[in-house]
Amino acid sequence: MPTCPSCGRQFSGFSFGSMPANECRDCRQAKANSASADAISAPNRSVAAAVPANFIPTATLAIIGINAAVYIAMGLSGASWTQPSIAYAIRWGADYGPLTLSTQPWRLVTSMFVHFGFLHIFFNMWCLYRLGISLEYLMGRKTFIATYLVSGLTASVVSVAWAPFRVSAGASGAIFGVAGSFAMYMFVRKIPPIPGSVRQTRGSLAIFIIYNLVEGAANVGIDNAAHVGGLMAGLLLGLIIPPVVKLRKQEFAELAAPAVLMQKPVVESRSEEDGERGRLAVAVVLGSVFLLLISFAVARSTHADSVRYGQAVALIRSGHSEQAIAKLEAGAKRGPESPSEWLLLGELFLDRREPGLAVEPLEKALAIQPENKQVEYNLALADLGAGKLNDAITHVQPTIDADYPGSLWAGLYIRGVAEGEMSEFQEAVGDLRRAQDESRPDLKDALEHFERLQNADQASKAKRDPHPPASQATPARDPAPSGEGGSLREAATPLEIPYAELVMKSREWPLIP
Repeated sequence: MPTCPSCGRQFSGFSFGSMPANECRDCRQAKANSASADAISAPNRSVAAAVPANFIPTATLAIIGINAAVYIAMGLSGASWTQPSIAYAIRWGADYGPLTLSTQPWRLVTSMFVHFGFLHIFFNMWCLYRLGISLEYLMGRKTFIATYLVSGLTASVVSVAWAPFRVSAGASGAIFGVAGSFAMYMFVRKIPPIPGSVRQTRGSLAIFIIYNLVEGAANVGIDNAAHVGGLMAGLLLGLIIPPVVKLRKQEFAELAAPAVLMQKPVVESRSEEDGERGRLAVAVVLGSVFLLLISFAVARSTHADSVRYGQAVALIRSGHSEQAIAKLEAGAKRGPESPSEWLLLGELFLDRREPGLAVEPLEKALAIQPENKQVEYNLALADLGAGKLNDAITHVQPTIDADYPGSLWAGLYIRGVAEGEMSEFQEAVGDLRRAQDESRPDLKDALEHFERLQNADQASKAKRDPHPPASQATPARDPAPSGEGGSLREAATPLEIPYAELVMKSREWPLIP
C-alpha cells in the first residue's frame, strides 16, 4: 500500500479514475476544503461561467433581423447590394445633418439600421452577435436593448454634431456601445468570460476597439465620431448598470480542483425582476435620453447653417426656389458661413441665368474651401457670364488640368468662350474644336460663332495690310459680309451660354451640392 506524503499514513491506491490517488482521503479532503475557503474569500477569481444551453439571445437576434430586413429591402428597391449610393442611403434613413437637424430627427434612430453594402452589414452583424450573445445574458434582454439603443443614439448625435454635412449610417456606433459595456463588466466588475458563447478575452476585446478606432482615424470614409460616441455611452452604462448574473459563493467549492473546473461550469442565479436593479436601469436610460435631447438641441443651435441648408433643400424640392434663395442669402450673412450654403446659392443663380449674382457666393465658398474643384469650376462659369474673362480662365484652368470630374469639354468650352470674347480667336477656336471632339457635337454653335469672328478679323487685317508676309497670310474662308470684323461682332447675335447645362452639380442635388 502507498504511503501518504502529507501525513505518513498508508492508504489504498485504488482509484476509479484514470489518475491514481497520491494522497490519503483525509488529506485530499482537507486540501479541497482549504481551496474552497480561498475561493469564497476571493470571489473575483477568473472562473468559468457558462450560458445555459437553453438560453436564446432573442434581443440580439431581433436586432440582427431588423438590420438584415432593411438591407434586403434596400437591395430589392434598386440599391446596389455591395455599394449603395448616398441617395439611397439617405432615402432609407441615413443620418444627414441638413435633414436630421432640421425636420427629420428620427434619422438618429433609423441610421442605426442602414448599411453601405454587404461587407458593411456582415462585419457589423458578426461583431454584434459575438458580443451581444454574452452581454444580453449578463445584462438581461430589456437592459441590453436599452444599452444598444442609447449607445446608437449617442453615436448618431455625436456624429451629426461633429460633421453635420457627412452622410452616416450603420450599427457600428451601437456595437461599440455593446463592446464598451462588455469591457466594463470584464475589467471593472470582474465578470468572468463565458466560454461557448463569445469566447472573447480581455485582449481580443481591446484589440476590437483599438483596431476599429485606428482604422477609422486612417480612413476618412469611416465615421470615427460615431464610434467614440457609442463607446463612451457603453462604458458609462456598463459602469452604472449592474449585471443580472451573480455567482453563488457556495459554487466555488465545487470548482476548486482544476479537473472539476474543466468539467463543470458555475450555476448562475439570475433575477430579471430585481426591483432595485430595474429601477436603476430605467433611471439611467431616462437620464441618458434627457441628456441626448439636450445635446441634440445644442447641436441644432450650433449648426444653424446645416439647418438652413436642409430648409432650403425642402423649398427647392417643393418648387419654391425664390424662397430658398432668400433664406440662404439672409441666413448665410448671419453666420456661421457654410461652403455648402454659398455653393448652393451660386448654383441657383446660375440655373436662373444670373451669373453676375452667382460670383459673390461662389467666391465665398472658394475662400472657405480653396481646394474644391467643383466650386472653382462653377466660379469660372459665373465669371464668364459676368464678363470677368481673365478670372474665368484662371479659375477654370485647374479643372482642365485635372480633367475634373471627367468633363474636359466643359472646361474647354468656358476657356474657349473667354478667349473668344477677348478676341483671341485662334486659341478660342482651338479649344472649342477640342471640346466638340469630346463627344459634344452640340457645341457647334459656339465654334461656328468664333470661327466667323476669326475669319472676319483676318479679312479685316488683310484689307488694312494687303501685302502681309507669306508666313502670316491666311485665306479667309467666310469673310464678313461688310468686310469689317468689328462690324460683324457688333451685328452678330450674342452667344447664348447654356448655364443650366454647364453648371456642375452632384447627382444628389440639391440635397448635396
